[in-house]
Amino acid sequence: MDTAAHGLSKEDIRKYLHRICEEAKDLMQAYDPQLVLDWTEANLAEGAAFQADIRIQKDGAHTGSVAMTLEKDDILQLGGLFGTLASKNSIADYSLDVKIKDVISHGTDAATVKATWHEHIVFQTPSGVGQDKNSHVTVDTEADCCHLVLREDGRLSIGLTLCSGEARVLSSD
Repeated sequence: MDTAAHGLSKEDIRKYLHRICEEAKDLMQAYDPQLVLDWTEANLAEGAAFQADIRIQKDGAHTGSVAMTLEKDDILQLGGLFGTLASKNSIADYSLDVKIKDVISHGTDAATVKATWHEHIVFQTPSGVGQDKNSHVTVDTEADCCHLVLREDGRLSIGLTLCSGEARVLSSD
């Protein structure tokens, strides 16, 4: 089937979002802040905006909520900040998975996608004086999102995104 003539298919979207998951894993393992910025530039549509409402739990107790609206430029700046604050050895484990719930095509160059994202990251903090081992902070995030996926110049990118989810933070020594 010629998807360019019939719209974005669920299979096009599935391949794209699963590729995002694989690329995110590779980026976190390689830990190259410039690669993260390049990836962000390539995969977020011009004018993309993201609205996220996240509830936060630490060690099983509700500790707060975060609501934020970010545009592409904000995300690029945060990516640079993350690259500055984190170091190659600080990320001990990372995974990103997506479950696509629904895809609605809006012609040849756009589709609305409802998906649930699962992100798992373990930060390893350096051991302090007199400590034998590093401590870890694990962040497990699950978010239900609605994305506008666009085809621009023959490639897919993410446009407007609305997400609601929960981040669970666990500390261990």
